[in-house]
Parts: sequence; structure tokens; C-alpha cells
Amino acid sequence: MTMGTKEPPTEMTYEDRYRSLGYLFYSIAACDRSIVQAEINALKEMTARHWLVEDRSYDELGIESAKYIDITFDHALEQRVTSKAAYARFEEDQLREPRRFDGWTKSLILRTAVAIARASGSVNSPEATRIGALQKLLGLGHV
Repeated sequence: MTMGTKEPPTEMTYEDRYRSLGYLFYSIAACDRSIVQAEINALKEMTARHWLVEDRSYDELGIESAKYIDITFDHALEQRVTSKAAYARFEEDQLREPRRFDGWTKSLILRTAVAIARASGSVNSPEATRIGALQKLLGLGHV
């Protein structure tokens, strides 16, 4: 452990991880510079059907930890964060703590990203590029 750092990577909370994922999923939806309601709906559905079902933990305020995905996505949308900045935030977190997600979770991350990209009809070039970068970052093969 190095002295002088704010917090060791192993101390990242579940809420921090879900916030990071919220930025990632926002970056997928925003990478073509247009977020449509279908993409937001796809995220909300994936969160409700998969993320909240798999993790029933709550924070100190009684908020389901996985809800931070939606909360952060909505915040990034409200603040008009650029897709590049949102992805950079996720990438930085992932590089700082590369083992924070197991194989099953990485697969769910990728499935969620693809569901968001496909929500508006088909995966466009910027979305395909971002998903390819995500696969590489997570060490996953093609969908």
C-alpha cells in the first residue's frame, strides 16, 4: 500500500462501482450524441430485471445499491456529461481495480451495454466502437 493516496482501490464500495457503471452505460447511450427514450428504457429494464435482482444490498439511506446505476445515468444526462468523459471515468475506475468484477458480472455489463445500443433499432458505428473498447477493457470476447 502506498502512503498519501486517498483510498486503496480495494476499498471501493458497491455504490462506487454502480456509479461507475452508470457512467459507462450513459457513455454507450450518448456516444452517438443522441440519447433516445428507448435507450433510457433499456437501461431501466436491465437494472430492474438483472442488477437489482442479483444484488439486494442497500446503502445507509436504504437505497438499493444497484439503483446507483440509474441515479448516475440520470445525473450524467442532466449535467450533459460528454460520452468520452463518462467512459473515461469508468475506464479509470476499471484500470485502478481490474479485478472488481467477476466473469458473470462482466458478461452482464456487456449485455446491458448491448441492450442499450440495440434499443434504438440497431447498433451504430460509435456504439459498436465503444462496445469493442469495453470488451477489450473487461477482457471479454465478442458478444
